[in-house]
Amino acid sequence: MMASKDCDQMSLLLSTYMDRSFLGTQEEVNIRIRSQILGEYLDNSAIDSNSIIVCGSAGEGMALPDSDIDYMRIDKTTIVMYPGECHPPNLAHKTILYIREEDCRPGYVNLELFQLGHRCEEHLFKSFVRKGSSLFVSSDIYRGQRLRRFSKEVGATYETSGPSITLGLKRTPDNVYSFPCNSWPKEAREWITRPRLHGWPCQTLIDKIVQNGCYLVPVGDKCSEDTFLQWRLSFVTAEKSLVHSFNHVQKKVYALLKYFLKQIKDNLKENIRDDDILCSYFMKIILFHAIENSSEMIWQDKNLFGCFWFCFNILIAWVKAGFCPNYFILTNNLFQRKVHGQNQQILLDVLNQYIQMKWMCLSVGNIYKPIWQSLSDVSVQTDLQRPRPVWKIVMSEDIATVQVLPLTVWTRRLTLKTVTTAMQLLTTAETNFDEIFTYHYAMKGLQILATKQINQDNVDVQGNKMKYRRLRKCKHWMIPTAVMGTELLYLATFHFLTGAFSKSLEMTRKVLELASYFELGYPIEYLRKMYNDLSLKTGLRYERLQKLFTQNLVFRSDRMCLPHLSPELRRQSRQLAIPPQPYALFLKFLCCYELGDIGGCVEALQNFKQVPYEDDQSGEKHWMFHTLLGICYQTIGDYDKAIRAYMQSDRSKTLLHECNPAFDRIAVVYLCMYASQTSDKG
Repeated sequence: MMASKDCDQMSLLLSTYMDRSFLGTQEEVNIRIRSQILGEYLDNSAIDSNSIIVCGSAGEGMALPDSDIDYMRIDKTTIVMYPGECHPPNLAHKTILYIREEDCRPGYVNLELFQLGHRCEEHLFKSFVRKGSSLFVSSDIYRGQRLRRFSKEVGATYETSGPSITLGLKRTPDNVYSFPCNSWPKEAREWITRPRLHGWPCQTLIDKIVQNGCYLVPVGDKCSEDTFLQWRLSFVTAEKSLVHSFNHVQKKVYALLKYFLKQIKDNLKENIRDDDILCSYFMKIILFHAIENSSEMIWQDKNLFGCFWFCFNILIAWVKAGFCPNYFILTNNLFQRKVHGQNQQILLDVLNQYIQMKWMCLSVGNIYKPIWQSLSDVSVQTDLQRPRPVWKIVMSEDIATVQVLPLTVWTRRLTLKTVTTAMQLLTTAETNFDEIFTYHYAMKGLQILATKQINQDNVDVQGNKMKYRRLRKCKHWMIPTAVMGTELLYLATFHFLTGAFSKSLEMTRKVLELASYFELGYPIEYLRKMYNDLSLKTGLRYERLQKLFTQNLVFRSDRMCLPHLSPELRRQSRQLAIPPQPYALFLKFLCCYELGDIGGCVEALQNFKQVPYEDDQSGEKHWMFHTLLGICYQTIGDYDKAIRAYMQSDRSKTLLHECNPAFDRIAVVYLCMYASQTSDKG
């Protein structure tokens, strides 16, 4: 057993390790949290009928490697209330649903129609079920209606999991539809006045949470025999606010609990045949109770492992009792469905094995590299005890900023009003990050609106003079974001489409090196040189980000895009994402072809072949890589190689491969070959 002094020292190393290699520093986490707050506000600023909030780890600023992004979509044309509450005048046009609690376990309710609004959506209307003289909303029917609509819109086969609509794949977002309730639930009123000896959460935060109410999501109590009409109360925004209020050590404990749960998943699956018997939501609930019932003084870096152990022991006590109290509704037992009987005893045995291991419990699992493996390495310990150079600290914060900037604009909700709101926030921004975020949001918004305008101009605008004027305006709207690394490729695409092939080629070549460093995969030598050459003054962060920003190029059928990509955009009704390096090489090839530069075409094809197979932008990870190569070969009439590339694209079962029109492209190539042979015979 480790001595107290040694335990404190190891906890300090663990804390530093979590900062540098797992969760991020306090400043980096704050960047993620602030980006979510600003992004949600701007994305929802121009639309009255619905809003979207980011849920789960990403929304909390606690995303770990491989964490998914989950969205809650809120129908603001409908409001949920308790019978007898006052109806403000602004609800006259909305659909009003009353909460009915009969025959439901705490945390679940039925929803009865009181008032049908003028803008009641079809999926809700089709979900009404008569019960006696009243109409109720079936959660099962509503969820099914939303599933069919969402799958049709996206052009992919989704499924339901609990209240979520999901593809069931890693790194693809889940979506939960909900109705807002501005009232605090009656079952949760105890939470408002609960005795709190240690002052967390503070009264200001409690008041804010209660004022924001809750949501109703379409899923029934799985412990109930009849879930058809049941809806679950969701406290997602309340939980986000509570996690945001954690100090940094508490956030690290939360990350450790989530890490540990991931690492023991295989063991749970092997012993209980259910790796979801414990979920990350339980870890969050444990932490809420632990913080509420302990002094803030214990949550220090030197006590990090002890705080983790404190929470681990709470988990074991709850499993032993078979009772996990929902944080807001204490009578709602979250273990009721799965943690009982034989499964309860097996789970307790498994957890007791880990409790005997103490620190070594951080050595188990293979989802992530075991933390203990790093902490027990003398060279790693030496590095963790050494202060980080200033350039590395600044670089880490810059990279954290780069990671959130692509998420700034929800494109389907974008209007000029949204851009104006972003500019207004920019004028009142009090931090460097707020300035960068709101400026980028506004400029990216202009770029997207410009690409929509260009696409529309091809249809609507008549007369060369008017078309030229509109195109010039769109170009000016695209220029501000073009300084942001691989964003220059959008402007290069504009120049290609307007016939300025030399200008497009010049821009493409300029960005090719940066484009090869996809998703922050920069060589350390590149970063060290860059940060040695650049000023590290905080005020110049935006200039530094311009040399770091490298992300997928995203195209939509309603925005500017190369006509060569039409088959893919028809299949993917929402958007087509292409890594920057293959897209830059593809655009380089097209420019050289249009300019009659055969040597440039050959060089671009050679560059394609030089992308390592295991690279994050290669055909192993993206079927579009092979498709772009196939289009190049088809363009120069090398039909055999084009067919092989398209076949390879079809065999590459990567993300959204079901939307890949590779066989359609092969059919076109065969038609071209037939036409060519017929012409030769003629």
